[in-house]
Amino acid sequence: MEKLGTNYGGWFIPKDIKLDENSIIYSGGVGEDMSFDLILNDKFKCNIILIDPTNKAIKHFEEVKNYFKNNEMFTGNIQNDYYDNIKSLKPDMSKFCYENIGLWDRKDQLKFFFQNNPNHVSQSVIANMFGNNYNIVEVDTIKSIMNKYNHSKIDLLKLDIEGAEVQVLENMLCDEIYPKYLCIEFDLKLKCKDVNNTTNTIVKKLLNVGYKMLVNDDLNITFKLI
Repeated sequence: MEKLGTNYGGWFIPKDIKLDENSIIYSGGVGEDMSFDLILNDKFKCNIILIDPTNKAIKHFEEVKNYFKNNEMFTGNIQNDYYDNIKSLKPDMSKFCYENIGLWDRKDQLKFFFQNNPNHVSQSVIANMFGNNYNIVEVDTIKSIMNKYNHSKIDLLKLDIEGAEVQVLENMLCDEIYPKYLCIEFDLKLKCKDVNNTTNTIVKKLLNVGYKMLVNDDLNITFKLI
């Protein structure tokens, strides 16, 4: 296993992972750290769908494009090791697509709650995850995005979506979508908000349909479909 990306935004994947220029990555939760996505594209030339409705994430994606085109520096809450992780990369930004929506288990418009600290990028559809202030965002399912792009499979799905991961994974399994690799941050349990123990339930379901847990890095879990 090797970790790709910053200490904050990186993920463990197998050193011998089979990805190439035809591989399709769905990255739910962009924030202000695209190091994992950029390294994947630089290393494997794969296609990446970025999914995040937050204004700071949308701005960061534009700044990433400007960084690699014009060497313009970033604004926002940037990790200390971000530049070290991406400065030598040569990503093909034409292989990135951005979806300005949140992931959920249905198409809807929902409250997206801000953190109390305005410097923090993350927002959540879960009411008690952060603060009380919110904006309204469009949400949709993984299947809907796949239909939009005419994708029949996902090679790697990354979810860092602040508590929405359980509903999204449940819906994904109901739709019989089985990405080869999963990189999931289980925020409900990580932030002690999982009062109904839904995290353990969905992990058991993933294992039962054939996923193997490769690494558990403080509830950032990488799975492989066996």
